[in-house]
Amino acid sequence: MKTIELIMILAFVGGLVISLYKIYLFLPQKPLVDDDTTPESVTQLEKIMVESNTPDITEEELFEKMHNHPEFDTKHFWRFNPNRLRHLINNYRLKEPNFRNQSAQ
Repeated sequence: MKTIELIMILAFVGGLVISLYKIYLFLPQKPLVDDDTTPESVTQLEKIMVESNTPDITEEELFEKMHNHPEFDTKHFWRFNPNRLRHLINNYRLKEPNFRNQSAQ
């Protein structure tokens, strides 16, 4: 019975090691080229957002102005959409609380 138990434990440990190795292979090893969530990309988007922002502009108009900004790279920021803009505005408000106040919208 001891031999069977040893074989079962070794088979379990071997299977666990192989499974963990396969999972490790699927984890990203380096940042993606078009990752727009890095601190550098977020900083660039915030800069474009602040430069494109004017008083009495809607979020849709701000989104269009950001897309037309000369520094906006459509290949790098291909995931940028109105929801991402709202998220960016809300995060930027932590730094600048008066940026695009709700009363102005």
